[in-house]
Amino acid sequence: MKKPVLFTGDPISREVSPLRYNRKDSFRFTFKTPLKAAFSIYELNGKEVHSHAGTALMHDLSPSGTKISTNLNLPVDKNSDYPVKIHLQFMLNQSVYEIKAEIIWKKIYFDDYFYGVHFYAGDDIKEEIIQQLKVYVKQV
Repeated sequence: MKKPVLFTGDPISREVSPLRYNRKDSFRFTFKTPLKAAFSIYELNGKEVHSHAGTALMHDLSPSGTKISTNLNLPVDKNSDYPVKIHLQFMLNQSVYEIKAEIIWKKIYFDDYFYGVHFYAGDDIKEEIIQQLKVYVKQV
C-alpha cells in the first residue's frame, strides 16, 4: 500500500511541493477525551514561589509540550521577560509524569482559560512520551 503524499502550494497556479515530515520535529496528539492533570506554579516573575495545586485538562500532547485548560486565570503576560513556570503532573497509560514546564501562551474561551505549555524535558522523557502515545493510540 502506497503512503499518501501531502502537498502544499498555491492551488490557483497548481504549483505544489511535497510536505516533508521531519522526525526531529514534534507532532501533537489530540485526545478525544482530555486527560486530567494537576499543576502548581514554582516560579513567577523570576522568583521562586510555592502555589497550591490546580487541576487542568490536557487536550493534546507532544514530546515538547501540551495544551491545557483550567478555570484558573494564571498571570501570563506575553510581554514579560519572565515566563510562568509550572510543575505539571499527569498520567498516561499508568505512567505518572511530573514535568517542569513554562506557559507560553494564554487564550480565554467562555469561562475557561487555555494555556500552551512547553516542557523542560530531556530526550529520554520525550522519547518515553512518544512510546507511551503509541501505546495509547492502540488502546483507543
